[in-house]
Amino acid sequence: MRRRASAAELKRHAPETLITFRVSVLAQLLARLVDLSVGEELGLSSRQWRLLVVLNRLGPTTSGAAARMASLDHSQVSRAAFELVAKGLLAQAGDTADRRRQILSVTPAGTLVLRAGLGGSLEREQRLRGCLDAADYAALGRALAALTGEARSMLDERQGE
Repeated sequence: MRRRASAAELKRHAPETLITFRVSVLAQLLARLVDLSVGEELGLSSRQWRLLVVLNRLGPTTSGAAARMASLDHSQVSRAAFELVAKGLLAQAGDTADRRRQILSVTPAGTLVLRAGLGGSLEREQRLRGCLDAADYAALGRALAALTGEARSMLDERQGE
């Protein structure tokens, strides 16, 4: 059992200084920014856009593989895939090796949407990178990799409890 915080610790607690709080706030801001951008320009949600770009990167693959790369859970991928199939941007076919699995792939219409949206994505990336010098950007990459690895370890430990 974890220890309880003291009354003094609770009084001093400043959540805005925590890594989890700060990264979560940034992630929410970026997701809202992407939602606004791809929503206005492409009629997609940030989750749909993420799945589309991940599938473009991976090529035809299972929803599980896409979920792992996109860091989405299976239900999020299933819902986004269903919506993208309905829009004609993804195709879904049965896996010949395992009929229980579905293979997702980007359609030609999906490729056109990716080409239309990638410019905005690259502009956002350039603007965000522009507020960091090369050393800060490299340090950010190392910090994110270390934090991601540790968070995965912590999650694995919790799920093993």
